Amino acid sequence: MLESQKKFFIQVKLLNEQLEKLRSLSIFLGTSSWKYPGWTGLVYKKPFSSEKLFKEECLKEYSEQFFTVGVDHTYYAFPTQSQMERYFNQTPDTFRFVLKATEESTVLKFPKLPRYGKNSGKTNPHFLNPNLFLEKFLEPAKALKNKLGPIIFEFSRFRHDSFQRGRDFVDQLDPFLGELRKSTSVPLAVEIRNKNWLVSDYFEVLTKHKTAHVFNSWTEMPLIESQMALSTPYQLPFSVVRLLLNPGTTYQSAVNAYSPYNKLHQEHVEIRNSTAKLIELAIEQKKEAYILVNNRFEGCAPKTIQGILTLIHLLNLHGD
Repeated sequence: MLESQKKFFIQVKLLNEQLEKLRSLSIFLGTSSWKYPGWTGLVYKKPFSSEKLFKEECLKEYSEQFFTVGVDHTYYAFPTQSQMERYFNQTPDTFRFVLKATEESTVLKFPKLPRYGKNSGKTNPHFLNPNLFLEKFLEPAKALKNKLGPIIFEFSRFRHDSFQRGRDFVDQLDPFLGELRKSTSVPLAVEIRNKNWLVSDYFEVLTKHKTAHVFNSWTEMPLIESQMALSTPYQLPFSVVRLLLNPGTTYQSAVNAYSPYNKLHQEHVEIRNSTAKLIELAIEQKKEAYILVNNRFEGCAPKTIQGILTLIHLLNLHGD
């Protein structure tokens, strides 16, 4: 065996041991999506005869290393039962999928973009429609069975002409979550992009409906540690962290700078430290936590996860 291969297997073994230890404490670390050829030699070592085959089958190899993944494509189209069954069959029993709710539930007004076709620029009549979500999203998602983790409702930043106040948004979010809770106990989480809405009204509604806040590192959001401080007075049921972008960085600039996502370009130490603190707090409180890292955060999500793991003193963690 080549020296480089030996080094790879040793690194994977150590990473797996750390991730397994955390999983046993209900802490799941993974990435946002998984179909990245740039991870060859880092996550993927098996040969694939075509790009199509890689996209269809690489989840199995991904799940040999990580215990969770963020499924982003369900934001753009409702999941299908056959798709969810395929994911279920490719992963071990300990794996958890974190799905993003389809934008038809979370977009108030469709952007003026070609992909929206005749709906471009129009108000969405299905915004926060509980019946639509339950029927078209949750029903097929149930095919994941015990592997279905939290479902994230991601709300893009609302402009002033959509909601004049955060309270107006919360007044619509409240009954929506209330209706969902009448029908399902599936873990739910909300991600907002309006930083001035991180106030008591918002956190109280989440607490009321046993829904988590997504601590997100994004272009125009406060740092993770600031979000943690704001949420401290509230008994949120579990934690979700999404490391998407460094504050001040745009999506397209990150894509241009970091693709094909095979190495780190930056190390955002302060945000890594905050993430490690949140993990340690979740363990202390015996609550589940899901940490999802995007390639656009530092350039290579698996390497970011390795960096976060070095900040966690596993020998001091216990489950009793």
